[in-house]
Amino acid sequence: MTREAQHLVAGYATDSLGEAERRELLRAALDDQALFDTLVEEDGLRELLRDPAARQEVLAVLEEPTGWERVRAWFERPATLLDLGAVATLVLVALAGYALLAIRPAPSAHTPAAARPMGASLSPQHVAWLLQLPEQQVAPAGIEIAMRPDAVLAPGEPLHLRLSLRAPARVALLEQRADRPGTQAWPGLGQAPALVPRPSSGGPAIHEVSLETPAEEGAHRLRLVVAPAELDLGALAPEALPGVSSQLTIVDLRYQVTQR
Repeated sequence: MTREAQHLVAGYATDSLGEAERRELLRAALDDQALFDTLVEEDGLRELLRDPAARQEVLAVLEEPTGWERVRAWFERPATLLDLGAVATLVLVALAGYALLAIRPAPSAHTPAAARPMGASLSPQHVAWLLQLPEQQVAPAGIEIAMRPDAVLAPGEPLHLRLSLRAPARVALLEQRADRPGTQAWPGLGQAPALVPRPSSGGPAIHEVSLETPAEEGAHRLRLVVAPAELDLGALAPEALPGVSSQLTIVDLRYQVTQR
């Protein structure tokens, strides 16, 4: 059905066609079955619109504004004091939310990342081999005594340490006491090195570790061993450790235990 025929059908339904247009429409319907069927269906509507009461009812429905037209009309009308108050309230709420975000403290670069044992544990043979390796700095890492002006401690005194490293990495803290075999000081004995994830802040991962100084007086050594996250030291044979030593960061902390 052509656009012109559709226009004529609309006029036919509303009985607004002239005589020439009506003849043209009927002539076209003889050659177009779809147009003929449409005219048959429109006859019922045309008869309905001939009734003045029905015509007024249809016009009233057509003139009723749609939902979108109501919304547009609301925005186009002059603003009232109530409207201005509502807008001001929304602005104040938005500003208050922005202020809360602005004063919220940023995540600290020293927020410790969660560390947990991962992989195979280190045997006494592993610890002995690792204590024999020379110090070297492959990855940024460090160990220090926290909040201490010196490295002289009394026997049994709490020893607070601060470990700093770039993660991810596997970390173990070994202890060499005077005249005694080396042991693993952190994580606890029998546990695997701790897996430290990458800090969300992008800065170094800071871990606070608390130990107890030995009862024996004299010089003592703590050794921080940092391995890549994918290197499981405990799963290697102890004699294989020198072969991977180039991947390890080894940092020593020496301190003195003296009776006060």
